[in-house]
Amino acid sequence: MSDVQQLYRLQEIDSEIQEKKKRLGDVLNAQRETEALIAARQRAETAAAELLSWRTQLTDMNLELQSLTNKAKRSENRLYSGKVANPKELTDLQNEIESLGRRRSGMEDEVLEAMIMIEEAEAEKKAADEAFAQSKEAWESSQAHLREEQVELALRLRDLAELRQEQLPMISASALKDYSAISKRRGSTTVVFLRGNICQGCRLNVSAQTVKKVQQGKLLFCDQCGRILTLSK
Repeated sequence: MSDVQQLYRLQEIDSEIQEKKKRLGDVLNAQRETEALIAARQRAETAAAELLSWRTQLTDMNLELQSLTNKAKRSENRLYSGKVANPKELTDLQNEIESLGRRRSGMEDEVLEAMIMIEEAEAEKKAADEAFAQSKEAWESSQAHLREEQVELALRLRDLAELRQEQLPMISASALKDYSAISKRRGSTTVVFLRGNICQGCRLNVSAQTVKKVQQGKLLFCDQCGRILTLSK
C-alpha cells in the first residue's frame, strides 16, 4: 500500500476514535441524575427534616408540659397540706396554681397542634419517599443500557488505539508530518477522494497535472484546500 492509502486508513481509525470519544462523553453525561430525580430526592429529604423538626418540638413541649404539671402538683400539695397559714402565702399559691393551669392549657393546645402537624408530615414523608423510590427505579432502569454502551465504547477505543499504533509504522515520517499538519488546519478530514478532477473536500477543480500524479499513486495535495488526495473507491 502507498502512503496515501495508509494515511486514509489512519484517518478512518482517527475518525472512529473521535466519534467514539464523543459518544462516550454523551453516554457519561446521560448517566447524570435527571432533574426529576434530583427534585424527588430533595422533596424526600425536606419531608424527613420537617418530620424530625416537629417530633423534636413535640418532645420539648411534652417535657415542658410535664414540668408545669409537676410544679402545679407541688403547689397544690402545699396549698392543701394545712401547713400554710399565712393568708398572703395562700393567695400567692392559688394565683400560681391558676397561672400554671393557664400555661398548661396553652401548652396542651400546642401539643395537639404539633401532633396534627406530625401526622401531616408523616403522610408527606411517606408520599415523598414513594415518589423518590419510583423515580430512582425508573432512572436506574434507564441507565442499564448506557452502562453497557459505556463498556463497549471503552473496549472499542482500546482496540482503536492499538490499531493506530500498528498503523503508524506503515507510513513514512514525512507523510505523517503532512497528515498531522493538515489535521490541525482542517480537522478530521485530511485525506479526501478525487472524483474526476474534483476534490471531494472543497468541491473545487484541481489541475490535470495533479490528477495525473494522484493516479500514479503519489502523495499530492488539493490545489485549493490543501488536503491529501486519493482516488475514489
